[in-house]
Amino acid sequence: MYKLIATDCDGTILDSQGFLPKEIINVFRQLNDMGIHIIPVTGRNDIIARDYTDELGIGCPIIGCNGATLVNFYTGKRLFTRAMDRESVIKFMDICSRFDTPCKIFTTDTQYTNSRALYEGGINIITVGYKKKMTYSIKTLLVDDIYTVAEKDDIVKCVVVNNDVDFVLKVRDAINEEIPTLKAVQSNWNCIDINRKDVSKGIAVINYGQMLGIEPNEIIAFGDSENDLSMIEAAGLGVAVANADECLKAKADIICDTNDSFGVAKLLRKIYGI
Repeated sequence: MYKLIATDCDGTILDSQGFLPKEIINVFRQLNDMGIHIIPVTGRNDIIARDYTDELGIGCPIIGCNGATLVNFYTGKRLFTRAMDRESVIKFMDICSRFDTPCKIFTTDTQYTNSRALYEGGINIITVGYKKKMTYSIKTLLVDDIYTVAEKDDIVKCVVVNNDVDFVLKVRDAINEEIPTLKAVQSNWNCIDINRKDVSKGIAVINYGQMLGIEPNEIIAFGDSENDLSMIEAAGLGVAVANADECLKAKADIICDTNDSFGVAKLLRKIYGI
């Protein structure tokens, strides 16, 4: 029996309008009552995803920023924060400067950007088509010189957003080729996330499992994008939703129905007989 369910949010359990369907909530509550652990694992800053843990109503923690943070808002405990070093952040900023692209820099409680469009658009630039109004938000600051932010000691994620997909992937590849201490992955069609090289959703999920005394083969992981790949490969059962990127489907053990058809809930009902 699988003891821990780790799941991405956007494109996986959230529908195309950004809502957490009742079907998902009901299944997770049933499994929680059975003693199965549930943890959302997101590329978002954990604060921005708290709406969904509140809706689940099971007091579960959340892994945020692609595995850089683990926090339980209901106990008030931040279990780990894996921040980027100053030199690596500056090298990332140098690449952004070379490509003439703005960026976002996330600390545990604030996001900084040197772009008015990113400042005013917020997460809606990435979550295009979402209609859900969020309760929680992260403090956002517009700065003239993004290099001043490199002095922060709790930078957990950097982001580049551009609707030219080829351009975004070129920036991703440059970061991965030129900065060995960092890793850039595509988290949405128009967005790349940058974290420490030793940070990933997969590593964070395995670490959380260890805290609970749960082995990797006792974990189910669900995802839809490139930043879910490490989690899909690390878990005992890696599942891609049918709307997932092809790179994820190729590595998944199972492909379930789409996010809009509650694929995660359907498969969990089948596995656990509920």
